Amino acid sequence: MTATPKKLIQGSQLTASAATYYTAPTNTRTLVKKVTLTNNDSVAHTATIYLVPNGGTAGATNILSDAVPIASKAVYEAFEAEGHVLMTGDSIQALADTGSQVTIQASGVEIV
Repeated sequence: MTATPKKLIQGSQLTASAATYYTAPTNTRTLVKKVTLTNNDSVAHTATIYLVPNGGTAGATNILSDAVPIASKAVYEAFEAEGHVLMTGDSIQALADTGSQVTIQASGVEIV
């Protein structure tokens, strides 16, 4: 078994509908260590994070952070993501109330 620390999400602007930002590779488990959301705008926004099982879709049964308010130019650290395990094909999906204003980044450990 090999554990490799990795930047899971390099820094992507959230869209206004749920999109996939990371998917656990084949034969890999991923331990989520940190997820941050940064509001780049001059007004507050909200963002939602989902941990979606392989073959599933973002929805009420897999919300991790629901419409979290993020003040202008502020960072939200999603501590609730820490320690979650993604199995092969599971994904981190997210959305914001307005597209291209909130950035998501994540790091973790991929275990093969």
